[in-house]
Amino acid sequence: MNSLPQKGGLPSNLKQRGVVLIVSLVILVALTIAGIALVRSVDTTSLVAGNLAFQQSASHSGEAGIEDAIRTYLEQQSREYLSADHLNEGYTASTPAAGNPANWDTYWNTTINPNPAARPVTTKTCVDRACSLPTDAVGNTVTYHIQRLCQNAGDPLLSPTGCASGSQLASLSGGSLGSGSSQLPQVTQYYYRITARVDGPRNTLTYLQMIIAR
Repeated sequence: MNSLPQKGGLPSNLKQRGVVLIVSLVILVALTIAGIALVRSVDTTSLVAGNLAFQQSASHSGEAGIEDAIRTYLEQQSREYLSADHLNEGYTASTPAAGNPANWDTYWNTTINPNPAARPVTTKTCVDRACSLPTDAVGNTVTYHIQRLCQNAGDPLLSPTGCASGSQLASLSGGSLGSGSSQLPQVTQYYYRITARVDGPRNTLTYLQMIIAR
């Protein structure tokens, strides 16, 4: 039996079809928005993971630069040699108040290394108070600077330099720390701060610092 048109309107089955169409469109819009949000979420997660990988790589490269500064410079030079500035070797014998900046990037670019070596660096190069190591396989270039933590340059045993220092017991065979025994001699150690800057892919920039007692 066919339904008859209602007076002043459409048949009820046509009205129902119109409602289904509207509901379908609303669901389609909601699914489209959800799909776009999911794609953006995946892209953001991939970007964050990539940035973390670049940061970790830069940190490893910076640690290699600090190790190079210790092994090839601080361990090789005498106290007397380290009492004077050697700017062409990336070393300063004093760290005045201006050497502890609030913004290291500004201080580095204006004072320590305003004219850096061109990248990529193929051999170890020292320019403008900083030494750059060869660019590694992942594209990181490490540049480091060494500062002795003293207010003034000079030999601290001969003149007041305001050096931060500590003491360490000298190694003597057969020595004793028991009551009534002779005191073991102490060796004064001075502190050096190594600052490593890592320039990497995608404008990655990382600073690492380490203080060494010697």
